[in-house]
Amino acid sequence: ESVQKVPSPVQQPAVQNDDEYHRSVNDIEVTKETFAEDKTEIMKIIAELASIMTDGDYNSWIKYIDSESVKYWSNPQNLGKASKMLPVKGLRMNNLHDYFTYVFVPSRRGRQVDEIRYISKESVKAVQFSDSTDIVYYYFTKIDGVWLVHIPAL
Repeated sequence: ESVQKVPSPVQQPAVQNDDEYHRSVNDIEVTKETFAEDKTEIMKIIAELASIMTDGDYNSWIKYIDSESVKYWSNPQNLGKASKMLPVKGLRMNNLHDYFTYVFVPSRRGRQVDEIRYISKESVKAVQFSDSTDIVYYYFTKIDGVWLVHIPAL
């Protein structure tokens, strides 16, 4: 009696087509293989962040943020400037936890990221693709081989 081997499912690459690849890399020298690996990793992180945001889990979220962003967004002056831009007038952010609660989570809740755009080989925007314009929801920076969220300064 012979045992029949069932083939393993083939994982589809993250790259949908050449158009997406060209939109994503623009003039930056990134191979299709690296692009597929980076996109897969970044989309995985975004899915993990979605779960973290649903749970309001600040302590898990902070592990995904680059140190430059943590330092900048922990500064009371920067939080004060950002507080003035909040839709709820009079709300003041006092720490990075407040930023997570009042800015990071609400601005990404229910949003769909479907593509990435390279700024450089170590810097990427995660976007919702549209024919007319891309909507940027995340910036990522690769530090020591790990993609971390970068929160731009004001």
